[in-house]
Amino acid sequence: MFRKKQKAAPAATVEAGDTPAKKRSKLKLAIFATVPIALAGSGYGAWAMFLAQPPVTISPEEEHARAVAAAKAAKLAAEAAAETSATYSLALAVLLKPVCGPMKVAALQAASEAEAQLDGVLVNNSWQAANRRLGTITKDSCGRLEWEIERAEYRAASGVASDSQPAKAGH
Repeated sequence: MFRKKQKAAPAATVEAGDTPAKKRSKLKLAIFATVPIALAGSGYGAWAMFLAQPPVTISPEEEHARAVAAAKAAKLAAEAAAETSATYSLALAVLLKPVCGPMKVAALQAASEAEAQLDGVLVNNSWQAANRRLGTITKDSCGRLEWEIERAEYRAASGVASDSQPAKAGH
């Protein structure tokens, strides 16, 4: 049904003058291999010298603005640490004693002394934050504050460093 075609016989003889012309020379191969690499390298070099963006430099004003922003962030972190310390809860208990009555704070006292040995600025900031909060306290809010101070006393007595629950907004 199908018939196979026969292949043509190769040329019987090759003349002596045709051999170098039909074979590729090593020089041509080297040129074909190096030209694309050279073009790519020169293209990249031109791009890097003329078209690439210059390196970013920071002006002194921008560096100062970054330093101010970092200082503000550090201040906010210090304020947040002051309002979550054992000294803050102890200060609330001491300052609220005339309004809400006495509370158990033995463990808070010991934790506050330990904080004072480590970081006196934290203790000072904690007392200031508790004093600021004192202005918003009424007789009706004593229950919430007593619960907060009892929870801090429990954490201080058990040695737990922080809440398992995040702090609520508005204290």
